[in-house]
Amino acid sequence: MMRLHLLVPLFGLVSVSLLVSACSDEIIDGGGDGGAGGEAPTPTAGTGGGSSAAGAAGESGAGGACSTEGNGDVSLVVEGLPDGIDPDITLEGPDSQSASSAGVISIGAGDYVVSAKPVFDDDPIVRTMFSAKVSRPAICVSGDAAQTVKITYTEVASSNKLWMATGKDDELAGFAAADIAETVMTDATVSIDTSGAGSLAFDKDGNLWAVGPTIGEDMLVRIPAAELGESGTRAPDIKIKVPEIECFPFINHIAFDPHGNLWLSACGDVLRRLNADDLKSSGDKVSDVLFTEVEANQGIAFDKDGNLWVAGPTLERFDAARLDISDTDAADLKLSITTAKGNKVLGGGEELAFDKAGNLWGVAGSTVFQIASSVLTRTGEQDVKANVSFDIDVLALSGTPAFDEGNGLWLSLASGEFGRFSPTQLGTSVDPGTPVVPDTLISSDSITSSLPIALFPAPQGLPLYHSLPEE
Repeated sequence: MMRLHLLVPLFGLVSVSLLVSACSDEIIDGGGDGGAGGEAPTPTAGTGGGSSAAGAAGESGAGGACSTEGNGDVSLVVEGLPDGIDPDITLEGPDSQSASSAGVISIGAGDYVVSAKPVFDDDPIVRTMFSAKVSRPAICVSGDAAQTVKITYTEVASSNKLWMATGKDDELAGFAAADIAETVMTDATVSIDTSGAGSLAFDKDGNLWAVGPTIGEDMLVRIPAAELGESGTRAPDIKIKVPEIECFPFINHIAFDPHGNLWLSACGDVLRRLNADDLKSSGDKVSDVLFTEVEANQGIAFDKDGNLWVAGPTLERFDAARLDISDTDAADLKLSITTAKGNKVLGGGEELAFDKAGNLWGVAGSTVFQIASSVLTRTGEQDVKANVSFDIDVLALSGTPAFDEGNGLWLSLASGEFGRFSPTQLGTSVDPGTPVVPDTLISSDSITSSLPIALFPAPQGLPLYHSLPEE
């Protein structure tokens, strides 16, 4: 008997280990959902290993090699999806086909790799994501007998929620989209007691990365997506220390780049990068890229071209082409910003987020501002007026903002409050000193103030690593 071990990755969400016998059609499924914490985020999704899987399927057919003569039937069984949401299934082989429903399809004979991508519902704030697991990723199709493949979809527990650090004993709070659709006072839908309490970032699988509590403990932690569906105490499955960081506060902000590397806006006026491969396991890690020519760096964000933007005394851009090698050169662009109305000096802001149109939004104290995408391509040092600006409550202490599915911007406000500014509000400048009340205001005893906000999945088209599906 010949045995082959084969690993078939499916969209970075499903890793299925196959044991294929040349004397039978037995396939042993030894994998699981990446969102449960088995895999670290991967730079790109794909269907690697397809050719090997096809070969293994051929050897499992009756009499050895899988014939390519004639046609055969494949019965697709789909479980776990609510009514109105279609699966996204691909059969890759001699007669490649896609399927968006369960049922029997007739297809040309031969070896096939079966995969299924995540699918999503519709929601005006943040969608639910359903990840897929395929019972038989490698099959031999022939006219002898129909092949049956079951595709099981599971709701990703971290999806359909707005997430915040809390500043409380339960360090993370998740608010279901349905609970914050209008102005209301409400408790968090999910309260998580864990060791991550600072800046937040999601990977593509819905795992939540957070800055740890103190420099002497784990600086970065990952909470598996599967652990974020219900309230309770949750232990991180990955804990990372960066011993080269010796100052405090040690990490101001974290953000994934388009390749799955994690960037740290760190103390000591530096930016550090942790390689994606180093995020797959716990332990001490060393940054593989270091930028030292930054001053009082705060929030960071990536634009659609992969350029890195840094808030601080000035708003700075480091171009994507230089982000793989450490250097001490100045930023490619430095912007000193004043308000759209009046001449209130904003500097470079403290927190950043991009919208789908490529405009950069920032928060500077109690002022929200937007820099139009056309300005962001400049070089050198520039003084610019914001394209849009307005003040929020003077008591508001905002952390990282986040855009939702309806292009509204969510911000933490005064203690125990956060809110959504509608697209209409975001298109109107107001004189400094006149605060704008958010279109939707949420009050909650579950949170304090100055808190980062993150939504999973991020809306498609935003330049965020967890913006899904990928364009």
